[in-house]
Amino acid sequence: MTDSQQPQKATSPTLNGGGGKEGSAAPPELNLERKARKEAQKALKAQQAALKSSSCSSSCAPKPSSSKSSDKSGRKAQSSSEQLSRALAYILRHGAEKEGLAIRPDGYISLRDLLDRPRVKSVNMASEEGSGGGKRKPELADVQAVVESNDKKRFELAQEGQEWLVRAVQGHSLKSVSELSNTAVTLSNYRSILSTTTGDEDQGLLSELDAKLNITQDERERVELIHGTNAAAWEEILASGGLKAMRRNHIHLAKGKFGEKGVISGMRKNASRLVFVDVKKAMEDGVQFEVSRNGVVLTAGKEGVLGNQYFIRVEDGKGNLVWQP
Repeated sequence: MTDSQQPQKATSPTLNGGGGKEGSAAPPELNLERKARKEAQKALKAQQAALKSSSCSSSCAPKPSSSKSSDKSGRKAQSSSEQLSRALAYILRHGAEKEGLAIRPDGYISLRDLLDRPRVKSVNMASEEGSGGGKRKPELADVQAVVESNDKKRFELAQEGQEWLVRAVQGHSLKSVSELSNTAVTLSNYRSILSTTTGDEDQGLLSELDAKLNITQDERERVELIHGTNAAAWEEILASGGLKAMRRNHIHLAKGKFGEKGVISGMRKNASRLVFVDVKKAMEDGVQFEVSRNGVVLTAGKEGVLGNQYFIRVEDGKGNLVWQP
């Protein structure tokens, strides 16, 4: 093969058309094409952003708050009546002295003075009335409504002359409250006072059930009280030797399970551990019990403790046996 027949190496054509460096610049028409492409991309992005902003204007806008909305934690916001009830419970049970209010041994406080405290008068009752953002401080009628509607009957109103008084019927930590007109429980009256059944029909059904379950007469006649708590607290109660009043004046017990006939109050409805107490055995050892105006059974225990020896059994919230001596 002659030199003229040797294959020639492919070379890239020069882009500047002269003796300049190969590939150092693009022709003007290619630069214009790139610039046009960039401009088109910018225009497309701007159009997409505009569409996104338009679609979000209604769905992404913050929704107006209302008394029924939820707070940041996901819990349902409290109504004005609930806020007022909580303020009353705190002051009447625990905070009267800190709030500078005079409280009588029977627990009553002047309603006029109570309504003037910042914790109470800061509650906006107008928000519950749907008055379009107005404001209204709680009044006598609002307190009356809370007292009447409270499902556990925690509060009582009284009128002396022209003055209205209000009190909590139980749950106090104030040591100065010591005369609440509670009913004393004794060995001679405990069956009638603590019973949650009425009528011969109920007794007949109980007797029939006892026979099927082989329950003895002594077991049937045993009066049980219940203290509601949670699993972690129950373990502490068991380890410490019994129930204590903690920051309150009394240990609280119920006559029966939540929702049973004759049971108004005495424990939280979501209690996951139910501690059954033999009231007769405790009274025989000198433990005193009394019943509040709303049916809660109260005791200070013996030297501040209602001991484990009075526990009959412990059930979970579904009635399953968790513990027994």
